[in-house]
Amino acid sequence: MMNLKKIFFLGVFVLFLINACSEENTKQKAEKVKEIQADTTKKRAEIDLQNVLLDNQNVSDILTKYGEKNPETIVIISTKLGDIKLKLYKETPLHRANFVRLAKKKYFDGTSFHRVIDGFIVQGGGFDEPRASIGKYTVPAEMKPELLHKRGALAMAREYKENPQKRSAFHDFYIVQTQKMSLPELQASAKEHKIKLTSLQTRIYTSLGGAPHLDNEHTVFGEVVQGMDVIDKIAKVKTDKGGWPIDDIKLKVQVIE
Repeated sequence: MMNLKKIFFLGVFVLFLINACSEENTKQKAEKVKEIQADTTKKRAEIDLQNVLLDNQNVSDILTKYGEKNPETIVIISTKLGDIKLKLYKETPLHRANFVRLAKKKYFDGTSFHRVIDGFIVQGGGFDEPRASIGKYTVPAEMKPELLHKRGALAMAREYKENPQKRSAFHDFYIVQTQKMSLPELQASAKEHKIKLTSLQTRIYTSLGGAPHLDNEHTVFGEVVQGMDVIDKIAKVKTDKGGWPIDDIKLKVQVIE
């Protein structure tokens, strides 16, 4: 009789253990499913930020969120004449995020420097109409008095007509190639363009060079840190009357860090 009781209680205990293990396994499986779902949701959000079509209504929100998840500031523009290393400014977060986003989407790859003016700028990033996979938008201006159009500055082109907010084109960028000016040359340029020079502008443009008449007209969002010799080579190529190189200078943009 005692043995039967022991067997009974042992059986109950075993069933209890089985149920407990089963419940624990079920709990672990449920937690694993939640983790997978959370990870999937996170990845979907990241994919959406990369691929959502932008317009002037959602551009600031999407680029702000994208910039928080993609903090890189160093990019390389590769051409047949050499590589250009650029630093993107954190002080212009929307333009930085936009450039990084397009680079990661390989939007720039295969486009050309389509406007080259020796002694002024080299301009690239796509001359065609915005692609359907990107959307159609402009980037809110982020002009800063300390971010000047010095030699090597990276800035965005923009429409001048019906654009009082000076919003930037999203893909059409340029790099300033202008050499340094003498003080009389700078003063003459300022007078021609009706600019009241600051002490910073005077110091920068007489020591490094640049295009002061573009200050407060376009957003500067980065600068060349290596490869100005490549910019000078591009500026020297033969072009048609519109500034387009006779032999295309194709480019590729890669985000480094």
